[in-house]
Amino acid sequence: MRRIAAGSFALAVLVLLVSLVRLGRLEQGGSAHADLELAGGVPATFYLPQPAAADGRLPEALPAAGRPPAVVLCHGFAGDRAMLSTLARRLAAGGYAVLTPDVRGHGENRNPIAPGRGRADQFADELGAAVDFLRASPHVDGARVAVMGHSMGAGAALDYATRDPALDAAVLISGGGSAEGPYRPPNTLFVYAARDPAELRRRVSSLADRLAGRATREGARLGDFAQGAAVRALEIPGHDHVTILWSSGAAREIVAWLDASFGVARASEPDLADPRLAVAGLALLAFVAVAPGIGALAGRIAPPAPLAPSAGGLARLAGVIAALLVALPLTAGPVATAFLPLAATREATQLFCGAGLAVLAALLVRGKLDLRRLTWRWPRALAAAALAFGAVVGLLTPLGVVAHRLALTPERAASAGLLALLLFPLFLALGLCLRRGSPRVALAGSLAARLALLAALLLGVSLGFLPSALSLMLPALAGFFVLAELVATPLYAVSRNVLAVAALEAASLAWLQAAVMPILV
Repeated sequence: MRRIAAGSFALAVLVLLVSLVRLGRLEQGGSAHADLELAGGVPATFYLPQPAAADGRLPEALPAAGRPPAVVLCHGFAGDRAMLSTLARRLAAGGYAVLTPDVRGHGENRNPIAPGRGRADQFADELGAAVDFLRASPHVDGARVAVMGHSMGAGAALDYATRDPALDAAVLISGGGSAEGPYRPPNTLFVYAARDPAELRRRVSSLADRLAGRATREGARLGDFAQGAAVRALEIPGHDHVTILWSSGAAREIVAWLDASFGVARASEPDLADPRLAVAGLALLAFVAVAPGIGALAGRIAPPAPLAPSAGGLARLAGVIAALLVALPLTAGPVATAFLPLAATREATQLFCGAGLAVLAALLVRGKLDLRRLTWRWPRALAAAALAFGAVVGLLTPLGVVAHRLALTPERAASAGLLALLLFPLFLALGLCLRRGSPRVALAGSLAARLALLAALLLGVSLGFLPSALSLMLPALAGFFVLAELVATPLYAVSRNVLAVAALEAASLAWLQAAVMPILV
């Protein structure tokens, strides 16, 4: 049996490594693209319809008559240009040049944003720098430019389109905001997901009606492209607020809209496939198979701990829920974690840290917290957690090229360290209370605790204690909890070391938040 398990693990590792190598090669191929820096220190990626060169450089500029129209594509809150890479490649395959910037506070852009800024024009400088770059670039037809954005980026794109009269189109994906500038946005397409929040869908439909001057029927186009007055609101079935970015159906509709806006006629439909997606999916499945082996190997390094009894699990779960409910209203007042330079994490971190400390304090008062046993050979326990964490980061980071950049800038790395320290009490408390008994019972307790965390976040958003943006991130957070559990459960099963498991979970969630959330002043 052990030989079969070892062989399966080795095969999964091989598939994962081969997939990551293949993904790296595909990332370099496809449409020509290159990273660059716009005015103001704005990092961006520039895509062209021509095939990528072997040396990774952009091709020579085409004669003026053959230069393609261009699109500025802006990501949403907690997104970055890597999230848009599939859509950007599909637009390039459709014959368009695309420029995807990381707006301030996001991705590799090291310019912070001010907390609490919600104005639609907060990224006007970045969009302006991107449009100016395209209009001056010898690789594109600078007289034919459109703006496009997703979620928060859709609001920024719409606002910019009302202030620049020389644009040809605006495409707004799962967002819109307001149109308060002096100009009417030209040829405006609203694309949203069937599983977008109902309020967002209602707001987008209302905005489309206002621009069209009358009620628009779902999917119908009103207005004339030649006059820049076309408006359409279109729902994409089978997708949510995030996955719409990888929808081939949405990409086809967007290309068709750009064709009509720019007057492009084509003899056949373009091939909009992105082969990276299938390879990244295979790599993720291989990681799912490899993750338990990582946890088991780390468990062999961690010092073994005595098996804690599992009786009274419901009472301990009730105590954790009570701690979350008590800590939740405190996030509505002054936030003790205001020193964290990450948007939308300060309140949630205060909630988690406060609840964790409350549970630990209750255990200590009741004499249920044996610090001597908990910290026995702690350097070895932390070394095991560090090994597992390093393996997880090393294997998942390459997948960021199709989802979100996961490598940390210096500012984000420092934030991750602070976050890990603040999240550690929570995961230690959850481990001591609910990761007890046999591996199966411990897994059930751990999953119940994660459901409680997600429910607390959702309740906090609905009550106005936590930023509303967190509600859109709950599915991704739930997925993260599942992946983390694939490593944590075997680590516990082998060692029963709650300290090592808590350190791994705190570091992993801190890394994810630091990689994704916007940097604040």
